[in-house]
Amino acid sequence: MEYSEQTTAIATAEPSPSAVSPTSSSSPPSSPPSPPVILSPCAACKILRRRCVEKCVLAPYFPPTEPLKFTIAHRVFGASNIIKLLQDP
Repeated sequence: MEYSEQTTAIATAEPSPSAVSPTSSSSPPSSPPSPPVILSPCAACKILRRRCVEKCVLAPYFPPTEPLKFTIAHRVFGASNIIKLLQDP
């Protein structure tokens, strides 16, 4: 019988209104616009010390979290040859 009593207690319990309805998601009109999201440069641009543009050819292959990938490829092929290989269809 304890199981049925627990089940009815759970079934009849209603969540509090604050847990059900979230706060308003729209921001007030007087708030300043949020700052632009700054993405870290790809590993290749970090190592080459250059600005990583939005359409960087190297970014999909060398994420910022894995700089060792680019370091090894750079030692073997060189940066300009890697870029040439990735740009050729």
